[in-house]
Amino acid sequence: MNKWIVLTALTLLLAACSGKDKVVENEGISGGNGAVNEEKPEKVTNVEPEKNKVEAGNLSDFFMEDGAVAQFTGDGIEFSSYRTRTEWLDDTHVNVYEDNGGIEMIKSYRLDEDKIVVLQERPSENEDDKVTLEDLANMEPNKTYLSFPLEVGTEIDVWKVISVDDVVETPLQKFTDVLVLEEKFDDDSYNRSYFARGYGEIMREYHSEEDDAPFKVTSVLESVE
Repeated sequence: MNKWIVLTALTLLLAACSGKDKVVENEGISGGNGAVNEEKPEKVTNVEPEKNKVEAGNLSDFFMEDGAVAQFTGDGIEFSSYRTRTEWLDDTHVNVYEDNGGIEMIKSYRLDEDKIVVLQERPSENEDDKVTLEDLANMEPNKTYLSFPLEVGTEIDVWKVISVDDVVETPLQKFTDVLVLEEKFDDDSYNRSYFARGYGEIMREYHSEEDDAPFKVTSVLESVE
């Protein structure tokens, strides 16, 4: 017998047996016409978390602890140095009292599910000016402070995210994974705010060109008590 005929017959026999096995294995998932619906196994891959995106996490991480007093050292103009005091009223409402030696500002925030909103920003009326939870109860947000998730290019009101992994050296310590927001103006000048989890805003910058000369004002975290 021709060897090619033998090999062909053997191949057909093996194919028939293999097909029969498939029907048995897939019994119960075949279609109504007796056809077999073979389900391909899903390809499993190791998915790494997105490194260029900042999720909300614990929003309270973008403020200091209750009672924390922070000193920011400034350069460029008078009053660029200032001191802040953080006051938590409950788990979702926080006041930050900011004093630059010329004026004290009161900034009140509310933490929502995936964003932080500003309820008020106003000058303190006197030394004993305090904001209570009752004062904030009926206040509507006047702007968004931070909203999540964040990635480069995200816009929050007049601000745009330009980095989520910056490295910032301060007199207090070196910070990594710093979130940077930028506000640009028509004359190409801009403000930048830098945020680090566990501290909140750690630095502010203003840049401009005046008479073809660069002008810069900075305020950077120096100490926390």
